[in-house]
Amino acid sequence: MAVVERLLAAFARHKLPPVYGFVNGKLVDDDPAMEVILRRWVDAGQALGNHSWSHPSLNSTSLEVYLADVRRGEDILGQVAPRQAWRVFRYPFLQEGDTMEKRDGVQRFLAQQGYAVAEVTIDADDWAYNPPFVRCTKLKDEASVAALRRWFVAGHVEELRRVSAITRTLAGHDIPQVLLLHAGVADAEMIDALLTAFEAEGAQWVGLRTALADPFYVPATHAPVRSGSSLPYVLARERGLKVDPPVWARGLEARLNALCR
Repeated sequence: MAVVERLLAAFARHKLPPVYGFVNGKLVDDDPAMEVILRRWVDAGQALGNHSWSHPSLNSTSLEVYLADVRRGEDILGQVAPRQAWRVFRYPFLQEGDTMEKRDGVQRFLAQQGYAVAEVTIDADDWAYNPPFVRCTKLKDEASVAALRRWFVAGHVEELRRVSAITRTLAGHDIPQVLLLHAGVADAEMIDALLTAFEAEGAQWVGLRTALADPFYVPATHAPVRSGSSLPYVLARERGLKVDPPVWARGLEARLNALCR
């Protein structure tokens, strides 16, 4: 709850439109106290979306089992946000199907059920900062904590710049970007600095559904890919556009994993 409160306070300070929190229902089933956090999120004017029930990999799950998991993920949303239009889906691991059957089958199901797909354009591995942040804080390693703060913000700004250039080339115009973050202790610590840095880059905040209305986010027609990746890199690969790899693909996780051991 402390993490969520810090996120909510930053959202309010920066006057963000409702921010979507994507929910795995199994986490609430395993720990019913989590429902209180979701209700606090909704009461604060934020939005919720479906991230499946158990976060399965579409690559290693049959289409039938996967769709059942998506349906099961609706249960908690109906309980805590019955008045919201929460039919927005984010693929676990950003995997949209490694075969045509799976890709098209999930797309048909989502369209029939009235879901929008919450694609991602900016993914700078924010989740990977949480374990080292906890370790370094416990060790009172202030220099490493300060480094994590710098890396977190700089990595996200770098990815914003890179993705903005890629999507401008792909779409022929500037598009609304979709930033992926997680509710973790590092995110809570860095969120205010991150939003401030994005604003210094010229970012103006829009709601997720407004962003997804851009034609860039028309459901995927590219060839199926096994790796989960943000949409700009998938489309760049499909169209033969050579781009530098994202920040997380250049040794970031190994560097973070080695910190404060």
